[in-house]
Amino acid sequence: KKLAADLVEQLGLSVRTIMVDAGHGGKDPGARGFGLMEKDVNLRMVLILGKILRERGFRIIYTRTTDDFLALEERTSLANAKKVDLFVSIHCNAHNDPGMNGLETYSLNLARTPDAVRVAARENSVSDKNISDLQMILTDLMLTSKIKESVDLARVVHRQGLTAIRSKWTVADHGNREAPFYVLMGAKMPSALIEIGYITNKTESARLKSDAYLKILANGIADGIMDYKQQIERFNGK
Repeated sequence: KKLAADLVEQLGLSVRTIMVDAGHGGKDPGARGFGLMEKDVNLRMVLILGKILRERGFRIIYTRTTDDFLALEERTSLANAKKVDLFVSIHCNAHNDPGMNGLETYSLNLARTPDAVRVAARENSVSDKNISDLQMILTDLMLTSKIKESVDLARVVHRQGLTAIRSKWTVADHGNREAPFYVLMGAKMPSALIEIGYITNKTESARLKSDAYLKILANGIADGIMDYKQQIERFNGK
């Protein structure tokens, strides 16, 4: 894994095209809370994030820009077909405990904590996969995922996003986690899934209604992507 990550630097690879994915959509509303539907918040956030990233010089491709349904597997297939350099999926979290709040960022791997299992199970619930697909899923997870590169991306995006939010608000840090998300599986590029807040928490739900909150968080995420870009380009003079 270390050699693979070093190879990104050795080959002088760069980040030019980013696919930003608004989770859920259409017949799949995602989580709900305090009059909000996750699919709507995700789309607002993605359009804000995409604009900021474009202003910073990246080419941006969206999985959706309207209230459309896309199967989880279609999203990374589209990223692979478009040969994008990074895949970033935006989601809102949810919990039975209305007091639960905070930010967390995921990269693709097997889940290591009960909370990661819970989040993955919720986000994967719209898929039509069955137990008979397990071997194919495990093979895909282990062979095609860019695990080390994705961890690096998730870490810097999470750190900068959290820093941006904490400049104005108090927010819990749930850190970087790993889980087997279908929406990240099969991606041939580094990928991360960002849970931008708990829609089931009254305070965070109110923030998620605000474009001002989303813009500050989006700028932090963009800062993280810039950090990742600089990290892999540090030796190639680009």
